[in-house]
Amino acid sequence: MIKKFIRKDNLKISNKASLNSCRVHVMPVSITDADITALFNGIVSVVKRKCELETKRELVSMSMHHDKLIALLKEKQCEINRLKNEILYLKNKIYDEN
Repeated sequence: MIKKFIRKDNLKISNKASLNSCRVHVMPVSITDADITALFNGIVSVVKRKCELETKRELVSMSMHHDKLIALLKEKQCEINRLKNEILYLKNKIYDEN
């Protein structure tokens, strides 16, 4: 009976020892200058692409506004020409009456 007690006690101790010996501590990999450069270049390329897309969107928006403004300008020019012609017609009508 004493032998069984010793065995169980020895097993407990050996199990604890095996658990402690299995722990692995992984240290982080050191960051090199090449890693920092690669990260920086990646960030720069993302920011650059974002700026390009925003600029393209602004140009498209400006182009659409430009087209609308040109159409509005032509419409107003037509209205101005119509009013000029009406003024000339009325002047001629007044001149003919006198």
